[in-house]
Amino acid sequence: KAISAVTLATISVPEFLLGYILMFFFAVQWRLFPSLANVYDGMGFGERLSAIALPALVLVLAVLGHMMRMTRAAILNVMQSAYIETAELKGLRPFAIIARHAFPNAIAPIVNVVMINLAYLVVGVVVVEVVFVYPGMGQYLVDHVSKRDVPVVQACGLVFAGVYIGLNLIADIASI
Repeated sequence: KAISAVTLATISVPEFLLGYILMFFFAVQWRLFPSLANVYDGMGFGERLSAIALPALVLVLAVLGHMMRMTRAAILNVMQSAYIETAELKGLRPFAIIARHAFPNAIAPIVNVVMINLAYLVVGVVVVEVVFVYPGMGQYLVDHVSKRDVPVVQACGLVFAGVYIGLNLIADIASI
């Protein structure tokens, strides 16, 4: 129940608000990570990891709850099948039933959700890049929207749409 409550909370909170909350605690209160994700040449590997830790954590929390809830729903749906009952009647341990029988049959919808969430991350990274001032494609898109540079905005939209469609195609192929 605690995991369900936490995952529901992470799904409900928008990325920009989650980013500001994590920034307040991890950068301002506890001073563990920098509040801005400035990455430049000459930074060490540890410094780069420290700089992108908060944006990465926001993105992980944004999709992790959804993936966990969908995985749980898919497993519970499969657990009501007749072959699961047969495995229980054979005396198999619950973990063995889930690992050998339930999970392989529930993997198709899980793969579909993972790919759709990855596609969402590509498009949803725009908000996180703006919050943490990360110099990525999302920040580039926002800068050129404010400059009214239509060809650049169209190109960024085309790249985002291409990645989204490609990941959805991979998800459909993988679920087959």
